[in-house]
Amino acid sequence: MSGSALTPRERAVLAAVERRQTNPEIAAELFISVRTVESHIASLRRKLAAESRAALVAAARARHESSVPVPADTLHGRDEDLSAVRTLLERHGWVTIVGAGGVGKTRLGLETAHGDGERTPLVVELEHATPDDVAPRIARALGLEAAPGDLQGTVSVALAARPHLLLLDNADRVGPATVAVVGALRMRVPSVRVLVTSRTPLGAPGEAVHALRPLAAEGADSPACALLSDRLRAAGADAGEPALVARIAERLDGLPLALELAASVARHLPLAELDARLARDLATLDRAAPPGRHRSLDTAFGWTWDLLSMQEQDVLRRLAALPRTFDMDLAAAVTGPGTTGVVLRLLDHSLIIPTRTHPGRFRLLAVMREFVHARTAAATIREVLELHAVAVTETARAFIRTARTDASASASHRSAVLCPEVNAALRWMIAAGHPDAIALAADLAVGVEQYGADIDSIDALTDAARDEGVLASATPQQLLAVGMALAFVDIDLVRSLADRAAAGAADDDGTRAAEQLSAWAAAYRGDVETALMHCAAAERLVGEHGGDWDRGAILQARGIALRAGATPDRAAALAAFTASMRAYARAGDLVHVNNVRYMMASVAAEHPDDRERAIGWAAQARAAAEAMQNPHETAHAQLVQAGLGLAGAGDLGDLVDAFRRLGDLRCLHRALMLRAAAAAQPRERIGHLSEALEIATNARDPARQIAAADALVRALAAASDRIGTLAALDRLGALAGAEHARAACPAELLADFAGRGAPA
Repeated sequence: MSGSALTPRERAVLAAVERRQTNPEIAAELFISVRTVESHIASLRRKLAAESRAALVAAARARHESSVPVPADTLHGRDEDLSAVRTLLERHGWVTIVGAGGVGKTRLGLETAHGDGERTPLVVELEHATPDDVAPRIARALGLEAAPGDLQGTVSVALAARPHLLLLDNADRVGPATVAVVGALRMRVPSVRVLVTSRTPLGAPGEAVHALRPLAAEGADSPACALLSDRLRAAGADAGEPALVARIAERLDGLPLALELAASVARHLPLAELDARLARDLATLDRAAPPGRHRSLDTAFGWTWDLLSMQEQDVLRRLAALPRTFDMDLAAAVTGPGTTGVVLRLLDHSLIIPTRTHPGRFRLLAVMREFVHARTAAATIREVLELHAVAVTETARAFIRTARTDASASASHRSAVLCPEVNAALRWMIAAGHPDAIALAADLAVGVEQYGADIDSIDALTDAARDEGVLASATPQQLLAVGMALAFVDIDLVRSLADRAAAGAADDDGTRAAEQLSAWAAAYRGDVETALMHCAAAERLVGEHGGDWDRGAILQARGIALRAGATPDRAAALAAFTASMRAYARAGDLVHVNNVRYMMASVAAEHPDDRERAIGWAAQARAAAEAMQNPHETAHAQLVQAGLGLAGAGDLGDLVDAFRRLGDLRCLHRALMLRAAAAAQPRERIGHLSEALEIATNARDPARQIAAADALVRALAAASDRIGTLAALDRLGALAGAEHARAACPAELLADFAGRGAPA
């Protein structure tokens, strides 16, 4: 007969036998006769198939081990946590696993208890316990019957009988009582190991804390994706779309409960629809079973929310209204003076967590943010967003004051932290019509130029550059800053900013800024004559209304223009770049010194007789960029090295991905062209060239559009794709004219192309 059929009295007798008590001792403890004890032992031997008292002890231990309710599904991404908890248990004897609701504290505790081969595991659930119920629950788990007298003493005797690992699960609501009981037990039984799960540390002497974070969710091979895929398969749902699974896992911040809920819902909804619904809100994440706090995210988080004071709830509402991460200074700016202690308590409650990448910065999980937003007034959110924008604007202004002369790795790191906050603040200012939007956009532009772009920053700048409300109060100098940061993204937009700067110039310095930006726009369009004209006009004014930095920028634009056009002047371009480097160096801007060096390497790389100088300049540019920890300039140098065919340039696919992240459309185009040239399969080559053509179109860059269209015609013809080749010739003709298209047309298709009516 199964051991699960034991009566309560039989379980109590079995626990006493396990503690090596004699029959008279058992009788005295349970207030029954020795004959009754003997009867129970006989019944236990029969039910547990135990021929001796020693076999009963072994059966009792086996029942403890099998009583740990470890789920049968796979545990993902927790090997390091398991190892850390076991190490802490050995060192300290008492460990509390803390973390947000739904992060997997109970599962980690059960896995730890189940895997401890040296101690008898004892699982005690405290979710619904009262303070007076902690010790009795431990006693019941040990098989002890409640009796008058020293209950903790009785429990201590039972725990001392053999090594135990005591798992007290969900101690949040009975923290002080748990501290008192565990403290007393450990005083009497130093050998006992105690593992507690709670959303906040209990604050007891001798307690070690292990903070459990959500699973890493970045990338299709992340633990969060593995968990979601596993649960989707178990639920009979489609897990065959890795990109979609990865997006959902990242959207849910790798929170195990949220991933489990998503898999449950995916039994009823296609994965794409689930993803679309989660993009709007998280109300979809609900299920009928199991009942209780893990039925939905609302029930899981509500359990903790109800434990917070009104002040803690108010501070959490304000922190949840912040658009991104925050440090303690920003938290104080939006929550008011004297709230630092409250923020620290919320950290203890695991309602806000440290970011993975930036020490000293914190965030709310996206799922927690939505839960809190639903309990926050719209007016509070608006107030916090304005306070955030004001605070970020002040921080950005102070940072940008030294940006042109600070090429340190620490400044690059600071920029990476600050940019997402500035982007969010700028978007709010644009939407709110805030008068400081253009000033913040100009500061963001300087940061992008100095420390490298990212697609989010480029998008925010583009939004500002297209907004009439923002541009209405812009000075030519501000338009120059924004335009130069967007020069590698959208040339037509830069030209429109230059025209606006010229129209709004009220003095010589405004005119100089307008001419300078016009020079950059024309240079990148390949309009050499116009670019040189604007460079000359700007140079005439820079002596009185500018400095070495502006002189360096004008000379750099001259170099860009001289290397472009139908007949590039390599020597003149290199001379202009050399003069530009010297001017930037006098201004103390080592980032732009290095940027010009990369351009010199790029010019030299286009000529076989200048290969050695190109290799040397590219190596210098890369070494300097890596020392600065500037990802944009590093990618620039690698691009030249890849064009030179150097082994150390890195993977072209990685380089394409880098420029895609940076939002640098010009260099993304060049990287795609290189990747197409290196492609072994015609269809792969055609795919890269088609994307390069679209990128150049989006950047409004005619020269690069023509280059990509030319190469695409050749690739399609080589693949014997007649229809595709003719379509590409049509597009080439529209870009470069009919004569250019006819010259590019394969001989065998000339008649067909002429018959279609080549574009004029």
